[in-house]
Amino acid sequence: MTSSAQEPPPAALLELSIIVPAYDEEHRIGPTLEEYAAHFTPIYGDGFEIVVVLNGCRDGTRGVVEAVARDAPQVRLIEFARPLGKGGAIWEGFATARGSRLAFVDADNMVRAPETEKLVRALETHDVAIADRFSAPGVEADQPLTRKLIGRLSRLWVRWFLGLPYSDTQCGAKAFRAGAWRAVAPSILERGWAFDLDALAHVHRLGLSVAEVQVRWHHVAEGSKLRPWRDLPQTYLATFGIRRRAGRRAHR
Repeated sequence: MTSSAQEPPPAALLELSIIVPAYDEEHRIGPTLEEYAAHFTPIYGDGFEIVVVLNGCRDGTRGVVEAVARDAPQVRLIEFARPLGKGGAIWEGFATARGSRLAFVDADNMVRAPETEKLVRALETHDVAIADRFSAPGVEADQPLTRKLIGRLSRLWVRWFLGLPYSDTQCGAKAFRAGAWRAVAPSILERGWAFDLDALAHVHRLGLSVAEVQVRWHHVAEGSKLRPWRDLPQTYLATFGIRRRAGRRAHR
């Protein structure tokens, strides 16, 4: 692992850490970081950070992040030469985070900064907050037919097989109180797309309180790293291990 000059010492505790995993995101991450920095700076000042986890990037993502960080000192990065998987990047970002509240969002800005703020506010009363795209009108209409079908079948499988009661387990925006994350982190083994399911299964097993927060979400297909016919079978197979490790509570 290598770190940029923007990485501060880990001693100080901040109010909020926002983790952004990035794998070859030079064309999408700049506006996302600029929006998040502009939105959260008036709220938290220097009391928050945006941690970009460069996840085996082969393009100019690092240069884009460093350019944004020159004007937004709350942005810092950590870098891994080899891809860790999306979940692995989030896990490592949380491991270095200094905030008492932790959130992760995708680099594509499908969940905008004001929507993520809703998740952070929900942590005032809950241990975990997860974004719910499907309660908002028009979300599924914004997706290709194949993606709609895959999404519906996946939600049915997760609810039936893992027993998770949440409406939307796979949206790329979630928030944790730091203590809640520390409670579940040692049990999370999945580092790919099944990371969210693994985390939520253990959240459910421990009986942590979860807020499902309706968010506005806009599907952007260009630049997506999800390859459904490769990644979804792997995620499906991962649910068997998750169910075994999470125990009977998540299966009810």
